[in-house]
Amino acid sequence: MYLAAAFLFALNGVIAKSAMNVGFDPMHLTQLRNVGAMLLLVAYVAIRHPDRFKVMKRELPFLIAYGVIAFTFVQYLYFLTISQLNVGIGTLLAFLAPVLVSLWLKFGRGHDVSNRIWVAIGLTLIGLAMVAQVWSGFVLDPVGVIAGLLCAVALAIYWLLGESGQEHRDAVSLTMWGFIFASLAWAVISPWWNFPWEVLKVSAEPLMDGTSGLPIWSLMTWGIVMGTIAPFLLVLGSLRRIGAQRAGIVGTTEPLWAGVIGFVLLGETFAGAQIVGGVIVLAGVVIAETSRRSKVLIAPGESLPIRE
Repeated sequence: MYLAAAFLFALNGVIAKSAMNVGFDPMHLTQLRNVGAMLLLVAYVAIRHPDRFKVMKRELPFLIAYGVIAFTFVQYLYFLTISQLNVGIGTLLAFLAPVLVSLWLKFGRGHDVSNRIWVAIGLTLIGLAMVAQVWSGFVLDPVGVIAGLLCAVALAIYWLLGESGQEHRDAVSLTMWGFIFASLAWAVISPWWNFPWEVLKVSAEPLMDGTSGLPIWSLMTWGIVMGTIAPFLLVLGSLRRIGAQRAGIVGTTEPLWAGVIGFVLLGETFAGAQIVGGVIVLAGVVIAETSRRSKVLIAPGESLPIRE
C-alpha cells in the first residue's frame, strides 16, 4: 500500500511539472490543489464524522500554523523545486527531511538517537555532492536547490507538528483543517479574482511521445483525487499494518519512482554519478530513519504528505 502511495505521489509530481512546463505557475497550482483537496475532505468529514468540525479556541493557533506550513509552504516549495530541477532530484532534496528530524530529536528534544545519524549525514552530503556534480561547477539550478532544501526544512517541521497534532486529533480531521487554513492563506496571498482560470483550458506538455497533451484542468483533477486523497488513504492503511518507522523507510522509494517516471514520461535524464549519488542519499535517509531507537515520531505520510 505504501509503495502504491509513493508511486502516486511521484506520478503526481511529474504530471504537475507537465502543467508547469506550459506556464501554470507553482503558486496557482498549489492554491488550486489545496482548495480541491479541502473540498473533498470537508465533504467526507461532513458525511462520516460531522463532530470533527468542532474546534476548541486553544487549538486554533496550532491548526493555523500546521496548515500554513504543511500545505502552503511545503507544497509550494516542492512545486517550485521541480519546476527548476528534474522531478527525481527535486524529490530527493525534499527527502532530506528525515535527517533533519533525527537531528532535531537528538539535539532539540534529547531523544535517544544513535550515533548512526552522523553516518547518515555523511552519506547524504556525499550523495548530494555527486547529484550536484560539484566537480563540474555545480550543474543544478541554484533556485531549485535552495527551494528543495527549504522544502526539506518545512517538511521536517510538518512531520513534527503532525506528531503533536495527532495526540489530540485524528489524521483525517487534522489534515482537513490544515487544508482549510492553507486555502484561506492562499486566498489572502493570491486572491481568487486574480486566478488565471484561462490556463486550465491550455493543453499540458505531452507525457509521452506521439500523444497529445491533456487539458490542465484534467491533470489538476487527477492531482487532487489520485495525487492527494488516494495516496493519503493508502498511507493510513499501510501505517496500521507495518508501523511508522517501516513506512518511513518504504517511503524513500518515492524519489526512485519520481526519477523513473520523469525519465519515461518527460525524458528527464541523469548522469551516472547522479544516479549513484541519489542511491547514497537514500541510504543515508534510511540510516537516519533507523537511528531513532524509540518510535517518537509519526513517519512521513501519517498525516497527509504533500510534496508532489
